[in-house]
Amino acid sequence: MRNSSIADRDPCPYRIIEDIGGAFAFGAIGGGVWHFGKGAWNSPKGSRITGAISNTAARAPIMGGQFAVWGGLFACCDCTLSAIRQKEDPWNSIVSGAATGGILAARAGPKAMASAAVVGGVILALIEGMGIWMNNYFAMPPPGMEDQMAASVGPPANDITAPPTTGGLGMLPTGLSSIGRRATRQQPSTMTMGDDGFDSGGHETTFSTGSSAGGEEDRKGGWWPFRS
Repeated sequence: MRNSSIADRDPCPYRIIEDIGGAFAFGAIGGGVWHFGKGAWNSPKGSRITGAISNTAARAPIMGGQFAVWGGLFACCDCTLSAIRQKEDPWNSIVSGAATGGILAARAGPKAMASAAVVGGVILALIEGMGIWMNNYFAMPPPGMEDQMAASVGPPANDITAPPTTGGLGMLPTGLSSIGRRATRQQPSTMTMGDDGFDSGGHETTFSTGSSAGGEEDRKGGWWPFRS
């Protein structure tokens, strides 16, 4: 899986400048806070503010420059590995961190170089692993959210393929049911039963879907042909 933080980075020629500037700002700000407190602690009473400002002005740019060298060397190694491997993944950052640590400690000998390379690789592996874990954690929905979303999304209100819940026209869509009721009111039809449609008095029973003004169906006993 591709890390979104890697995909959002600038292309390689501009990435080096970005990393150098970001590393310098980080080192200068962090070093300024650190050396300000250290200068205030080591200064005598009455001149703590002056000593803190002097110590910050002298040491903060140096720490910023050290961070900038580390960031620039790391970006160069990362771009080189991306060009060789033709892919962007966390392994480029891990190997670049190890190479950067080893190169910066090369003047101290092979043993110090190997130790610095291991430390740099481990630190970058922890950083990349934490970034991937945070992206996956915030990308996935909370537990139970998928079931709630599936339960809340039901079939449409006028879905004719849904199981019937009421009889007659209640299971039809609203448009079809209104059309059927309108056609029934406008076109009353009369149906006469045959030989089996006689009541006990020998009179024919007539079915009518229209409504009679005088209530003839009620006087004849409704639609049931056999009255007791």
